[in-house]
Amino acid sequence: MKVLHVFTIPATAEAFFDQQFGYLVQNGHNITVVANAPLAPEFCARNKVTSKTAPIARRISFTSDIKAITLLVKEIRRSHYDVVVGHTPKGAMIAMIASLLSGTKKRIYYRHGLIYTTARGIKRTIFKSIERFTALCATNIVNVSPSLSKLAITDKLNSANKQTVIGQGTCGGIDTRDLFNPALTDIKHLVALKLRLGISENDFVIGFCGRLCRDKGIAELIEGFELFKKNNTQKSSKLLLIGRFDQRDALSEEIKSKIKNSTDIIYTGAIAHHIMPLYYSLMDVFVFPSYREGFGMCVLEASAMQIPILVSRSHGCIDSIRLHITGEYINLNASGIEHGIESMLDENKRLKYGTAGRQWVTDNFDYRVMWPQIVQFYKNIQHTD
Repeated sequence: MKVLHVFTIPATAEAFFDQQFGYLVQNGHNITVVANAPLAPEFCARNKVTSKTAPIARRISFTSDIKAITLLVKEIRRSHYDVVVGHTPKGAMIAMIASLLSGTKKRIYYRHGLIYTTARGIKRTIFKSIERFTALCATNIVNVSPSLSKLAITDKLNSANKQTVIGQGTCGGIDTRDLFNPALTDIKHLVALKLRLGISENDFVIGFCGRLCRDKGIAELIEGFELFKKNNTQKSSKLLLIGRFDQRDALSEEIKSKIKNSTDIIYTGAIAHHIMPLYYSLMDVFVFPSYREGFGMCVLEASAMQIPILVSRSHGCIDSIRLHITGEYINLNASGIEHGIESMLDENKRLKYGTAGRQWVTDNFDYRVMWPQIVQFYKNIQHTD
């Protein structure tokens, strides 16, 4: 089966589909990936995929969009793809239009999230209209979480019979055996990392991983942590923030200053994926107060490392825990976050949630569980009219 995957930027493919594409190739797929820049040669070699480019702008750009659609139409007609899959809002819109114009019978919109939910005014209207149009052009829609599917129906983005969720969600799962596995933690390296970051044995460590921006609830997390510190003076605590500052959805200068200058906030910047398990091992609780997600993948990673979870009730976040079993929901404000952190001072609760969390993630979200289901999804698509 010849499949064309279209992304806006190559980083999305490299972050979420590395080795999954290789697995699909082993199972009979011939995969070409299009993005606005070439994929890394190592990624292509490892996954046995072909990389091509098209001028897909991240923002609406009539000139580049028409050019990208035209190039994709030519590519699809020349190579006779059986399936075209569009990822991320802009890449998917371009892919669905081009594949529809080319007469491709199987057009899949892989919905990784809904950006209009945190937009306001005319931007919200435009983003929602693009979602509906992209969904209209698609023959099938894969939502990466059940709550995305529910929201799509509530907001009338598409019909229910057009969409599905593969397994319990995510776009491919994680490695809970050879990567996100607390049994593999090197204690000497952990002690050295604590020393380097200034974390003492008595510190209660509250962790976060992701883009540092408004949509992730970082301002509320900082305020909630400050409130927790104020009301729990006898407890030594640190807030560990892992990730880059986002430029498009930038935090206020006041919040940035607190992150950079507070002695109780540890800001690491981005950390390589393969050493993230060591950083999760530093945490007593993982807090993820995001306003919107496709699926909170870092929550699954933390759970796999037996870390109890506090997460917002936003779409894409609610799917990442089992309430009162692997974690708890928090209100997305300073007092809600403070209350959640205080509830996790109970060591027995943390142990219970962490143990159950690893089991749940291993059973449902390990890539060894997910990838065969993805292969079966494509087989089902191929054999339906």
